[in-house]
Amino acid sequence: MKKLELVFKASDNKVKILSLNYASEDLSGQAVKEQMDIIAGLKMFDRNGVNPYAQPLAARYSQNFVEPLFDNRKK
Repeated sequence: MKKLELVFKASDNKVKILSLNYASEDLSGQAVKEQMDIIAGLKMFDRNGVNPYAQPLAARYSQNFVEPLFDNRKK
């Protein structure tokens, strides 16, 4: 399953990633950028005086692949 990762710069200049597990897999970059701008504009997230989603930097899909080496659970 693909995850949508929204990459933001926080107000303390650190990079923060908001991961969404159940996102549509056919979103356009422009549509995601517009929604990230809205999230940043809301300024509704605050962690100890730091806005973790202050400025949109990037968006990407990520996918984890598992390659089992061994599994004793089936015995």
